[in-house]
Amino acid sequence: MSRSRLRPLLVAALVAANLVVGSGSSLATFTSTKSSSGSTFATGTWVYYLHNNPTPPTGITAALFNLTATTTASTRATLYNYDTDCDNRTGRLLKRVTPTPGQATTCNYANWRTPALGAALTLTGTVRTDVWSATNAGNGGQTGSLIAYLRDYNPATGTYFEVASGTYTGTYAAGRTFYELPIPIAITGSYLLAAGHQLELKLEAPTATTQNDMMVAYDTTAYPSALRLR
Repeated sequence: MSRSRLRPLLVAALVAANLVVGSGSSLATFTSTKSSSGSTFATGTWVYYLHNNPTPPTGITAALFNLTATTTASTRATLYNYDTDCDNRTGRLLKRVTPTPGQATTCNYANWRTPALGAALTLTGTVRTDVWSATNAGNGGQTGSLIAYLRDYNPATGTYFEVASGTYTGTYAAGRTFYELPIPIAITGSYLLAAGHQLELKLEAPTATTQNDMMVAYDTTAYPSALRLR
């Protein structure tokens, strides 16, 4: 699968922020809130957009889990509150926690699964998730962080296998303002995802590297958070 191309605007912003992208964590200051809905992707790149339930969203919901990730981008312009049982703000709250792939407490994580694969899929290199995120803070200059777990889910047995994970830490120019956050997830060697299995993306906010709870936005035309497979 070929490497995806970043938008020129995003490239300029990241270069200006001295972004360092690697297999572990990286650091940058986000200053642009422009929508990435005009992004283009290299031929062969698989892009799974993160959705709420229902999709396109029709209103506020409580925190939902095992959400879908599909190749269809959202057509909804409005960002709703996706977790009325966690806070009263738009988007989804992720409370600061000691991260673990098995996290199961409401308000501590969000997860999405692709449809069951019709054929086996080999993952190699670096997978990237582009998540629009914010720090749940009233002032700017706060350090925020997300960890993204990539997991192999077998619906026949209800079991998981952790494929890889990646953490991104950055300084947010403004509080409660969503910025596009690229999280690289490096695959060690290669991993074969069997036919019938689902690929899961799970997000948490690590206590050690974020000053505040985190917020994520997705399933809108302005905030098209997605998982990109190369």
